[in-house]
Amino acid sequence: MGRLHCLNVGCADASVINTDSGTFLVDCHNIADHDHTLPSSKRLRGVFITHQHEDHYSGLRYLCSKGFSIDHLIYSPYNRRRGDDSVTLEEWNEFTWFKEYFAANGTQLHAPYRQATWEKAWWSTDGIRFEIIGPHQSTANSDTRHLHDACLVIKAILGQRACLFTGDASDLNLEYIADNTNNYCNDILHASHHGSLEGAYLEFVKKCNAQYTLISTASGKYDNVPHSTALRRYTEHTAHDVRRTDVDGTWMWTF
Repeated sequence: MGRLHCLNVGCADASVINTDSGTFLVDCHNIADHDHTLPSSKRLRGVFITHQHEDHYSGLRYLCSKGFSIDHLIYSPYNRRRGDDSVTLEEWNEFTWFKEYFAANGTQLHAPYRQATWEKAWWSTDGIRFEIIGPHQSTANSDTRHLHDACLVIKAILGQRACLFTGDASDLNLEYIADNTNNYCNDILHASHHGSLEGAYLEFVKKCNAQYTLISTASGKYDNVPHSTALRRYTEHTAHDVRRTDVDGTWMWTF
């Protein structure tokens, strides 16, 4: 028995996966307001940070201040260049500090690219299988790359359920997945980039075969987020519900 919580954290991302033996986070913005989903032991089996933007990693501050331990910290393999405006130097340095802090306290660090084979999961533990669907190394290291090109795309297989977490993955990142991967969703799609048009790549959305789509967003913070075309694409290509955290709040599934 387990629970997947896709949390209402505004135009940002945070999800919690609880099993009988472990807790995992996929992004962690504003996790302090949802600490009832965290274990009393203060031990987290894994924290996935899809990319190094503050609205995805900021909860590491809370975890650090409250003495949480993290067995595995998994994050985007992006390599920031001087003058890179896709991620600020302040964000990059802050995330690096958190990464080094947890590593000094026993956390194992991982910055994976898309796995080369699907014969086995990238990580299988506590009754969950995690697959790293993106980014492909060629996309993440392109000369014209930006941070969202290297955003982690993670499939969590939760018993009979599955959730595809896309963070803020770019169209280029998602196009590679759509062109080179079969059966990469087939259940819950955690939509990219808070419902913006960049990240709602049509062929990717079609091939998801999503039964449910969850958009973590807040209207009015940015122009065209969520974007009407993106919302239409998700609605037309989702078998059951499309839900928005700013309208429907936190969404929880059991598995």
